Amino acid sequence: MKTSRLLDDIISEREYKNERILSIVRLTLSSTASFLDFLAYFQWIEYTITVPTFTTLFLDSVFFGFSLLTWILFHYRLHFKYIKFLTITLDYSIILLFLVLDPTVPREGGSIYWSGFVASIFLYSLNLLRYSKVGTIYSGFLSIVILLLVGFVFNPGNFSEILPMFINLLMILLIGYLITTTNRKMMEEANAKQMMERYLPPQLINELYRDNASLLPGGVDQEVTILFSDIRSFTGISESLSAKEVVSLLNQYLSLMTEIIFRNNGTIDKFIGDAIMTIFGAPKREDDDALRAIHTAIEMQIAMHGFNESVYKNETKLKIGIGIHTGEVVVGNIGSDKRVDYTVIGDNVNLSSRIEGMTKYYNCPILISEATYQKISKHEDLRFLIREVDRVVVKGKSKPIRIYEVMFFQNSDEKEKKLRIRTNYELALNFYYEMKFEKALEFLPVLKDDPVSEILIQRCKNYTINRPAENWEGVFYMDQK
Repeated sequence: MKTSRLLDDIISEREYKNERILSIVRLTLSSTASFLDFLAYFQWIEYTITVPTFTTLFLDSVFFGFSLLTWILFHYRLHFKYIKFLTITLDYSIILLFLVLDPTVPREGGSIYWSGFVASIFLYSLNLLRYSKVGTIYSGFLSIVILLLVGFVFNPGNFSEILPMFINLLMILLIGYLITTTNRKMMEEANAKQMMERYLPPQLINELYRDNASLLPGGVDQEVTILFSDIRSFTGISESLSAKEVVSLLNQYLSLMTEIIFRNNGTIDKFIGDAIMTIFGAPKREDDDALRAIHTAIEMQIAMHGFNESVYKNETKLKIGIGIHTGEVVVGNIGSDKRVDYTVIGDNVNLSSRIEGMTKYYNCPILISEATYQKISKHEDLRFLIREVDRVVVKGKSKPIRIYEVMFFQNSDEKEKKLRIRTNYELALNFYYEMKFEKALEFLPVLKDDPVSEILIQRCKNYTINRPAENWEGVFYMDQK
């Protein structure tokens, strides 16, 4: 999974930086200890109860040599993948040698046990900077070994004195392991959440985490509703603006649309220039996915009026076309090892895009497929009207589909007007399908300011002169995307 690989890379780089810091600290400590022991050995200073011996200086030299070597490795990036196990082993080995052989380490009473206990915890705590569960387990194992060896060397056969320390050490090791696993899990969740925030609304992300859901790699077959939106003739409009103005305009437009999409729990698949591809039903499917897609489309269209007034103050108003289709797709984290995105693929994605393209031909704001219409027909108290527009074979396909217009309104007068338009249009469309073109024209002329009706009027007039074949099924072949 890309998220895991990316996180592993981040942790690996962080581990390297922490190891480099530890190498500097280790070199500083070994240099200081060696220098002080050297001065005390020649009795130039006195800072320990017991005077350092040649053994002490030898151990100091070993510690300094190891510290210098690790500093060189990390300073010049000569380290290898599993170097942490080498440094952990050598750190514990050197500490054990000091505890057993160095005469300056106090051993009276139970002080040697406390020295071993503190040394084990100190090295184990440093290991937590590596963010490695395996490294934490290995370091914990060596901490136990040190405490047991100290007890075996200095009080063989009687572990009653170190038993309380041993129990406390186990508790500390367990807490350390929980800290390591929790920190890694927290980083994984933060990384995944940051990735999802690009295309999911915050409330949906939180809901996914409450349900312990995750976006797994690969794809699954799933029914979704796909919304495509596009600014009409944006290329021509952008030619009259500077590059800076185009970017500013698009940023404000996409921010406004994103807010609306997130408000309706839509998932933004991608921005394609001024176009937006949105999914409803992934990663989490709901019964009202299609309905929320239509509500989103309506809110987007209404928001464009305010956008044109407050942002794009131009005689040529920005208009958007929106196409919506419901169908089964492959959804998931799809891509290569280097780049992967949460997206949907399949024939139904292309059909959604084709339906959006048809809004230009029919000059209507929102078109939906029959599959989407069937999904919303079970819902009551709709805040919009639906009318069948046409039977179409889109470019690149052979089977016809029915397309419907979403006729939204903002007050009762608009509703009554559009209700009359729908009633007359559907009566005319039925006569059109029955090849009664003259009868259809009786209803169409009364429809004013309706581009969809104008298209049907022209077809009926043409067919009254050039009648189609008897096997004609009322299908229009769209030759453009």
